[in-house]
Amino acid sequence: MPMSGSDNAVASPPDLELEREALALFCDVVELEADAVEDALQQRAAGRPALVARVRELLAADAAATPAGPMRVETTWVMLPDDDPPSALPPERVGPYRLRELIGSGGMGSVYRADRDDGLFEQAVAVKFVRSARGAAAVQPLVDAERRLLARMQHPGIARILDGGCTDNGLHYLVMEFVDGRALDEHARAAALDRPARVTLLREVCAAVAHAHGHGVIHCDLKPANILVGNDGRVRLIDFGVARLQDIIDGALPQGYTPAYASPQRVAGGAPTVADDVYALGVVLCELVGGAVPVPSGVQVDESALGVELAAVARRATAADAADRYATVAAFDDDLRRWLENRPVDAVPDGWRYRLHKLVQRRPWHTAAAAAAVGGIAVSLAVISLLYSRAEQSRQEAERRFAEVRSLANYLLFDLDRQLESTPGTTPIRRQMVGRAQAYLDALAQHTGTSAELKREVAVGLARLGEVQGVPGRPNVGEPGAAGRNLERAEALLGALTTEQPSRWAWRGDLGQVRYLLALLYGGRDNDIRRQLAMARDAETLTAAALRDAEQAGAPVERLAELQVQLTSARLVQADAHRHMKDHAAALALQRAEEARLPALPEAVRRPIEMDYQLGRIALLAGDSSYYLDRKADAMQAYRRGAAHFDRGLAAQPLHRKMLTGAMHARWFVGSLLGETGQHDQALAEMARAEALGQQLRLLDPDNRQAGRELSSVRADHAGVLASAGRLPEAIRLVEADLVDREARLRQSPESAEAARDAVVPLRLLADYLEQAGRRADACRVRERALAAWLAIDHRWGLTAFDREGDVVQLRRASLPCRRRAG
Repeated sequence: MPMSGSDNAVASPPDLELEREALALFCDVVELEADAVEDALQQRAAGRPALVARVRELLAADAAATPAGPMRVETTWVMLPDDDPPSALPPERVGPYRLRELIGSGGMGSVYRADRDDGLFEQAVAVKFVRSARGAAAVQPLVDAERRLLARMQHPGIARILDGGCTDNGLHYLVMEFVDGRALDEHARAAALDRPARVTLLREVCAAVAHAHGHGVIHCDLKPANILVGNDGRVRLIDFGVARLQDIIDGALPQGYTPAYASPQRVAGGAPTVADDVYALGVVLCELVGGAVPVPSGVQVDESALGVELAAVARRATAADAADRYATVAAFDDDLRRWLENRPVDAVPDGWRYRLHKLVQRRPWHTAAAAAAVGGIAVSLAVISLLYSRAEQSRQEAERRFAEVRSLANYLLFDLDRQLESTPGTTPIRRQMVGRAQAYLDALAQHTGTSAELKREVAVGLARLGEVQGVPGRPNVGEPGAAGRNLERAEALLGALTTEQPSRWAWRGDLGQVRYLLALLYGGRDNDIRRQLAMARDAETLTAAALRDAEQAGAPVERLAELQVQLTSARLVQADAHRHMKDHAAALALQRAEEARLPALPEAVRRPIEMDYQLGRIALLAGDSSYYLDRKADAMQAYRRGAAHFDRGLAAQPLHRKMLTGAMHARWFVGSLLGETGQHDQALAEMARAEALGQQLRLLDPDNRQAGRELSSVRADHAGVLASAGRLPEAIRLVEADLVDREARLRQSPESAEAARDAVVPLRLLADYLEQAGRRADACRVRERALAAWLAIDHRWGLTAFDREGDVVQLRRASLPCRRRAG
């Protein structure tokens, strides 16, 4: 129990149920108008002041966040007509329309493109001739029915009827709006539409179908071939030849349907209903978004292709029992809208974690509220042992609450943090979460007992925490010392566990990941290259064995994809060690092997992998190895390959932080190499692009120290190209501007030896440029300033041999003429 007035008092554990209710209510009301928020609070939290107060805290934090305007993606579509062979020969003209070409043919008739040529005005139309399989007497009611249905509807998503009649030789026809376009699925493939764009198109289809249903019309044959996308970008429904009026189901008319898109009830001969169109739209969703080719024996919902949420939507729409489907097309469309807006979809079982996940997805810029929510919940992590050991509760209740907090902690440390690491402006929030998570894992480690599973959970948590704290090359919060301690704790725990239970492939995979992260740390922080290489080789061995056993065990494809990326990463760290040991040929061999291996993986395994990012980073590393082997043409090709991959990734995700970083490096390396070969204009264009990307990264997250350091490195090389091009004044201005930024970072972290060093390094370069520009007195002053700064760093933190032999010795040598002149 907490002791009042004691320095060792412990805060009471929060009410987790209250936190969950508050988060759920916050998710529901955060985007309402102020008056509506108050009404909702009164209705749903009446008599519960603590709940109201907590929700208002979250709303207040959200109000302090900085909103971002919506991003718009515009797509241009080009349409082409089908070209099927004709099955009947109509006259050259019908009424004022002259037939030009056959554009479609099917079981119900043929469709021709025609132009009006009576001189009144120009107009392209589609003329549909209805085929009769049972004699002319059966055609008239069919044409009359379709004409009646189309005339009943006026919607931009439904091809309009313009005219109709019968030719002299007895062919019945309809004249309709001509849609110069492709079938829905063909258009999506030709335009290479991404998943959201495809769902947006399908929503246009839903709007047209809902309009038809609102007028009592059931289409009865919805499929991509009957949905055209015109060159104006609009969707049009066509071919209402077998459609039905809901209130007048005429059994005398043909009961055609396409088996692959027909519901079980239609196949069994049942009368058409709204539920049949809903079913067909669900099949179209699977085909359009998931790439599944429908077959008459039933639709296959591929969750790996559609994603969990869209797969749930498709399953509900195509449920075998009509009563289990969406009641209306509008309800189906509403779930598609929710998915596009990153809101919880009705087809997915509701839960507070799911709703919070969706809120973070759709409001990444409003991180203040997320921070408040995380902060409120994360307090519980420090008191996990109290929840576990409360004597006044039954063991079952204690274990239930213990499991809840473990689940919540893992969500914060893994799922939520991975979202935040790619969300601009969240570095301070992540630092706060790191502190909370450290307290939680330390407390949890004391209560593992003999449970191997719990020990493994602690180890995996410590590894993830170490990665977030300060592993070089990963999005981190700049705490490399803490990262090393946690990773070594995780390695010890997992090493013991895998020795006790060597058959657990997942645990060996975990140990492989920890050793890979340690390899990065030993090389990047400690400059211990031999230790880096040994650790990376262990990581490769463990990961390869875990991957082999996982494949044999039929592990989920997402887990196989993770292990494949981990295997690549372990090999690339080995290549990095070879590079530092000057064995560039060995490094290049590893890099080229991985650049060839990843694209050759099975498609299902490739799909969850960010292939553009992975292949982009490999290409840049291969470029470095080629460069050090003096194969500069190969290096340039590799750098440009990397740039192309990152550009593709950014086209899909413009704010993806890792893609932005990779694109910056690619332009930087291309520009530097062009500068070395004297191609100054091209080099400066690439360096300007690299600097712009670096500025974008820094603006997205001003607290990201690594982004600031990399931008400074880009500027230094940019200045070098300017100087070599004879543009010394511009080079000097650029270095001086960068020094201002470096000194600002030092003021933010005055205790950081790294920040102090960063603020001194450019001074020698600046002095050299001033000397070349004939400003000797200024160059002397800058060199004296640099020497004084290095001496201060040496006095406080000590100097590395690299800095002492590099900058300090050279500065003293260059300063001798200055002192002679002064003397």
